[in-house]
Amino acid sequence: MTKMTYTIVPTRSGTTSGFVDLEAASELSGVHPEMILEFTRARMVTVSWQDRSGNPYFDDEAIYRLRQIEHLRNQERVQMRTVRLILELMDRAETAERELRWLRERLR
Repeated sequence: MTKMTYTIVPTRSGTTSGFVDLEAASELSGVHPEMILEFTRARMVTVSWQDRSGNPYFDDEAIYRLRQIEHLRNQERVQMRTVRLILELMDRAETAERELRWLRERLR
């Protein structure tokens, strides 16, 4: 399996405290805004906060997740059900690694 790398993208002007709106998230991730909304409804991507009008804003973690989804869908040709499973397994592995690091620190 090849290691994926992503270019770090500076935040655009018009962002609020490190959060980007739907349009900026679309540009940064390469995912159509309607698909981003579908991914948020499916709970594959988390909205960081919403303004009073209900417009979603996303953080760097959400942009990274959108890029992962886009890569799996378009580069690896993985079906959405499988993308969801892969993301869930990646999240579980990350949680387990965090817990392991915490336990190792406690033993020192």
